[in-house]
Amino acid sequence: MSYSFFLFLVITLIILSLILIVFANYKKNSHTELYKEGVRNENNGRYIIALQNYQDALSEVKKLRLDNKFGKKIAQRIKILQTLIDYEKNFQNSL
Repeated sequence: MSYSFFLFLVITLIILSLILIVFANYKKNSHTELYKEGVRNENNGRYIIALQNYQDALSEVKKLRLDNKFGKKIAQRIKILQTLIDYEKNFQNSL
């Protein structure tokens, strides 16, 4: 086997590994970015938008079949936000 073949093989493996790392990082960050955006919206008082962000993040976690602990955390935040939104609607209707 020649030197050029080994060089080609090494370069090919490096390129493939870089592609896999970028792809895995992209998949990993989509749900975390949605979660962060939901937290920002929740802190700014935009509860309906935050609820949508959390629901999108939860669906991404389920698609990727990631850590169930993170999915449970998101589901709890969704329940709390739904309760808060319902409470605000009832409060506004009673005035």
